[in-house]
Amino acid sequence: MSNTGYTTRNSEIMTARDTMKKIIDRPDSEKIAFLTEIHNRGETPAEIAGFAMALREMSTIKVRYPKLTDVVGTGGDGKNTVNVSTGVSILLASMGIKTAKHGNFGVTGHHGSADFMKYMSYNFKMDENTILNNILNKNYVYILAPEFNKSFAKFSSARRQLSFRTVFNILGPLTNPLNPELVVLGTYSEELAKLYSEVIMEEGKKGFIVHASDGMDELSPTVASTLYMVDGGVKKQTVDPENIIGRHIKLEDISTPDPVKSFEMLLSGLSGKNKDVAGFIALNAVPAVMLNGVRRNFEEAYGISMDYIESGKAIEKLKEVCQ
Repeated sequence: MSNTGYTTRNSEIMTARDTMKKIIDRPDSEKIAFLTEIHNRGETPAEIAGFAMALREMSTIKVRYPKLTDVVGTGGDGKNTVNVSTGVSILLASMGIKTAKHGNFGVTGHHGSADFMKYMSYNFKMDENTILNNILNKNYVYILAPEFNKSFAKFSSARRQLSFRTVFNILGPLTNPLNPELVVLGTYSEELAKLYSEVIMEEGKKGFIVHASDGMDELSPTVASTLYMVDGGVKKQTVDPENIIGRHIKLEDISTPDPVKSFEMLLSGLSGKNKDVAGFIALNAVPAVMLNGVRRNFEEAYGISMDYIESGKAIEKLKEVCQ
């Protein structure tokens, strides 16, 4: 099945794609010069789209499936919240939305989405037939980034020799090898959220880019959040969680520095036992529910998301995908 994601007629995208493919196996000195030059002049959205395209094409997954959804965050907000994007991805699958969650282990701790899936004994090693069967039969697959895309590792040495963040810090959430057409992407910076929205538009995809005013790379249940809706153009809007869920949820009730406790809180939220975490998950499912046309507005999307949690369907889906 084919899902190119966007037209190949944009010359800037294609030039960036070809450049990335050429530089990937060059010596560190050339990679350092490449990354430094990009850093000094700044990346364009089309260029980032081209780099991401190249990295996806160099992955070991060559199959495509139409109308997939990914919910992913940049991380880096320092909030220690439960891994809500992973909970959302499971919830979406329980609703019949075909979801390809792309993620990795935590960089500065053990709160990463892959850390949670490992805790649940998820099998990260899959061939392409297994990947497709999981999507078809379970509405869900978890794609562990380093398992299927070795290209990032080829830049590790060069990146370690630089004192600044590089374009690779931006590319991670964009490089799901299955190239989902529908994307919800959370980021810790509004400037980065705007950039991601422009990249998603360049790619011809639909999505919501999310940034909370408290710095959370999710829809915050505590304060207002900014969303950039991408659908042929970019529309910015602000939402207050109280208008969607009827209340605010305190940060301390959805966060912990203890990874195992965090995983247990996420499980309790997915089962509906922990009402605060359940509300946090349902709130962050709203953009993807709307993208997939299941419900048209925030309040209705939140309501059906809570219904699937409280009915037990979400936690049952987690058990199913981890079998």
